[in-house]
Amino acid sequence: SGKGRDSGILHGSLCVSTGPAASRDLKKLVGALGGSVTFPLNHSIKKVGSIVWIFNTTLVTLQPQESNKSAIVIVTQSHKKERVSFPNRDYSLKLSKLQKNDSGTYRVEIHNPLHQLPFTQEYVLRVYEYLSKPKVTKGLQNKKNDTCMTNLTCSMEQGEEDVTYSWKIANESHDGSVLPVSWRLGEKNINFICVASNPISNSSSNPISSWNLCEGTAGDTNAPMFLLYFLLATLLSVLVFGLVLISSMQRDRRKEFTGEKEGVEIHQEIPDVCLPSGATTVYDTISHHNKLTPEEEPVNTLYSTVQIHKMVRSFTVLKSTPVLPHSLYLGLHNNM
Repeated sequence: SGKGRDSGILHGSLCVSTGPAASRDLKKLVGALGGSVTFPLNHSIKKVGSIVWIFNTTLVTLQPQESNKSAIVIVTQSHKKERVSFPNRDYSLKLSKLQKNDSGTYRVEIHNPLHQLPFTQEYVLRVYEYLSKPKVTKGLQNKKNDTCMTNLTCSMEQGEEDVTYSWKIANESHDGSVLPVSWRLGEKNINFICVASNPISNSSSNPISSWNLCEGTAGDTNAPMFLLYFLLATLLSVLVFGLVLISSMQRDRRKEFTGEKEGVEIHQEIPDVCLPSGATTVYDTISHHNKLTPEEEPVNTLYSTVQIHKMVRSFTVLKSTPVLPHSLYLGLHNNM
């Protein structure tokens, strides 16, 4: 009968893989967060009764399509229902929109009523994130004899799984997250680049320049001189500022003194006297010793005054040298 022929075919295909040999080696799969992965189902069975996919518990139970009915797919883990599909005719499982908690061990069992033990295959899935740019930190520096020595450490901001690190230095490479650096003053600049990798991606750090990394390597010998120059420059700036300030204060004082002196002279030269109308102003001539003006003659000079007011009697101030004779003075007094 047809049933017998199917059983014979199924038995013939499984006769080489019964008992413990039915389980094959563990297959490792990797997927990207948000991506998809396919669990390949490789077998030579032409007629199967059912296929069961297990992840912790039963994930999917599938009965293959027959001539008179469609395939039956039952997704037991309902939260994965929208993400499970079987795009291939071999019933390989495709899981989409991967999440971190999808990582783990998966197992498929191919059952047939004629055999007590199913054909099984196990898979291990690891879901990874795409790596961001790694971070490089600099250790303590040891500067001696114009040589800079330090360690560079490469790491990820978040603890990523299965990340490996390597370094690119010119045309060389160095494995490991820690890179010992030794650079001598005068050597050409070197760039250090950290490369972080996981099974689905890799990412490189920004280049680290040896010139910037070991900036001030010669500081052990030049630092005291630099400090001395800095102190001298500061002191010189303070002195210049002080001199400018003192000079400005002295200039202001001279201006105040000159202003006061001019005010006194003006006050002395302008008498506060108001003469009545019709009066005649009398100018006195003050003779300076050993100095004669061009208009003066070496003779006795007399200035007289006229009557300013009836009630005010003016008098003559004689400031010329030498003194007038007594007789002339008496005559002048009598006229007054």
